[in-house]
Amino acid sequence: MKIVTVTTYNVYNYGAALQAYALQQYLLDRGHDTELLNYQPEYLTRKYNYKWVNPESAMSRYMVTRFIYRILKFLQRQTTLKRKKAFDVFIKDRLKQTSIYTNSEQVRNNPPNADAYIVGSDQIWNTFYETGRDGVFYLDFMKKAKKISYAASFSYVEIEEQLKPQLKTWLSDFNAISVREFHGIDILKELGLDGTWVLDPVFMLKEEKWKQLMSPFIKEEKYLLVYDFEGNDEIKTFAKKYAKQFGLKIYSINDTYPRLYANRNYSSAGPCEFLSLIYHCDAFVSNSFHGTAFSIIFNKPVFVFNRHRHKVNSRMESLMTLFELKDCILEKGYDFESAINRKWDFERINITKEKSIAGSIEFLNNSL
Repeated sequence: MKIVTVTTYNVYNYGAALQAYALQQYLLDRGHDTELLNYQPEYLTRKYNYKWVNPESAMSRYMVTRFIYRILKFLQRQTTLKRKKAFDVFIKDRLKQTSIYTNSEQVRNNPPNADAYIVGSDQIWNTFYETGRDGVFYLDFMKKAKKISYAASFSYVEIEEQLKPQLKTWLSDFNAISVREFHGIDILKELGLDGTWVLDPVFMLKEEKWKQLMSPFIKEEKYLLVYDFEGNDEIKTFAKKYAKQFGLKIYSINDTYPRLYANRNYSSAGPCEFLSLIYHCDAFVSNSFHGTAFSIIFNKPVFVFNRHRHKVNSRMESLMTLFELKDCILEKGYDFESAINRKWDFERINITKEKSIAGSIEFLNNSL
């Protein structure tokens, strides 16, 4: 079949890029002709322009503060150029894409031909963001082809009442709907729609496939890997205690600034190095959904801290609940000692993983 997948992937985020790769590669391995819709509306790309200042922020109120903000943003961007380049190379070399579309009207006027469109995964239906309110991510531009969602995420537990009629209209003509979080099924029921729960697409590729994608890595010492979106003090405290207990060094993957408590910082890692660092670590501490997913795939002890700036923790709760790891979601005041000394039953985890993968693959194959 000719299949076009629709998701957010070119946003300099490890999980976004790797989940897009996973779904595309799964389809290619099964003989389908597939490519990603290269949809880059202004609301997704503007934040990479150092001149753009969020009109809702305090920095936007005065000319002087806007000027200072732009200067600081420009200087900060210089420190992440290598990381950005690594992502650009990955997208160019590893993903098959359509020609670029910069707004929804372009997509509606000239959509790429396909037998089926698959939308997902990641937070594409998160209505807190503009993607969740954009009809393109609900395939409103396509009337003839088969419409499927695979592991789409609402992310939030509840949808604002005024948005529900539009979402129901968009989703009603889907041929098959699946979501990534358990609460997504409840949201669909509220809309009067049926849905299926499935695993994120990164689980659909075998470990050997991911190993082929990894950057070369020589492991010189045992280490605890940290990937922290927010500079969480609780992650720092736990990581230092865990590393001391087991005699590990601390390595940190950073989107921007280094973690001063880490022995080694990786601030220019691309998706392939991200995979390699998780695969070779001795334990993983993070507030990253996809980092956690790969830790489970690679059978690594994993400890999760909720994110505070963005309330997107339900997806992590679904994942950890499935694998009976909810006690590894840690918060301030939690008994860190019991978590540090936790016993890991990867045989049980792998049984759950294989069973869930089989169900997810069955949904996708039957939908096509």
